[in-house]
Amino acid sequence: MRLYFRIYRIGVFAILLFFGIFLLVSPEKRFSQNENRYLEAFPEITADSVFNGEFQEKFEHAVSDQFPCRDFWMMSSTVLKRLEGYREISGVYLGRDDYCLAKVAQRDIDQNHYMQNLRYIEYLGKKHGGKTSFVLVPSAGDILSDKLPPAASFYSGNDMFHAADIVLGKTKYIDVRPEIAEYAKQTQVYFRTDHHWTLSGAYAAYSAYCEANKFDMHTYGYFSVKKVSESFLGTHHSKVMLPGMEADTVYAATNIPQADVVCDGEEKTSIYDVEKLTEKNKYDYFFGGNYAEVVLTMKKNPKRKLLVIKDSFANSFVPFLMGDYDEIKMIDLRYYQDSVQKLLKENYAQILILYELSNFAKDKNIYKVVF
Repeated sequence: MRLYFRIYRIGVFAILLFFGIFLLVSPEKRFSQNENRYLEAFPEITADSVFNGEFQEKFEHAVSDQFPCRDFWMMSSTVLKRLEGYREISGVYLGRDDYCLAKVAQRDIDQNHYMQNLRYIEYLGKKHGGKTSFVLVPSAGDILSDKLPPAASFYSGNDMFHAADIVLGKTKYIDVRPEIAEYAKQTQVYFRTDHHWTLSGAYAAYSAYCEANKFDMHTYGYFSVKKVSESFLGTHHSKVMLPGMEADTVYAATNIPQADVVCDGEEKTSIYDVEKLTEKNKYDYFFGGNYAEVVLTMKKNPKRKLLVIKDSFANSFVPFLMGDYDEIKMIDLRYYQDSVQKLLKENYAQILILYELSNFAKDKNIYKVVF
């Protein structure tokens, strides 16, 4: 028995020593394509950082991020948990029909903060009466509740949409849920491996937007939609790393007006970034990702202008509107640092605020619209 424990201890020590040396001699990885994020680097040792605990905390995160064969161990952990019957891994539900759905429980939503964000939007509506529209995109788990695992905990979207309907009096609140739910009966409106909606989901919201604003709505076929990728494995795949997950297909509208595209002051050749199709996050094909400010100019002397205050869900939605405006400016409040009120002094025909519901409820930047 003593020999057994001695061999066990030596084995454990050898494994820890091996991985420790491997970590020291291996070059640091700066970016994870799979997780689409920058990895924590090993911190420099200073007396202050050691005594205040900052070094230990950063070192722990760095070891986790730089651990050898990190993706393999994540995948192995997921397989074991799946065999044990887990239906939720790393904040993602493993749902029916190979859907991965973000776990957003009621306790994850700060209702007071959500109500305050709604009041900020209503401030815009009061100040710019008749111009301001608000679209709250339902979470995938709300529309596709039948895909959630049995007894899965999920926040009450109905109550939050109802609150928006009550608070927003001067702002035109557009409830896109009926259209998206109807389209979901016929086609895929959310990606299976990512949190975003598909082009069909975005088009369903576009149809609701046109109806609310009395625009002439083009058919889905009018936009000459084409397939741009069949190998999209999104953010949920990155979190669970379940082998054998079926990749999503990405579609894009091609029959759209020519436009001058400027993203954070840099001119682009198109609203679509083809290089992103070679990377992990293929949803970034739309505009190349998120910027503080994107300006689309369809006519040299724009008269009918739209301002969009948005999160990433608007990136696949806005192309449908390009034929209805001479200029579209999109701002993302997470990165936009200039005065929104000063920006609104420009002559915009309409203002659209578009956010996914759980994103909007948690967003700490909505207050910027009043300054």
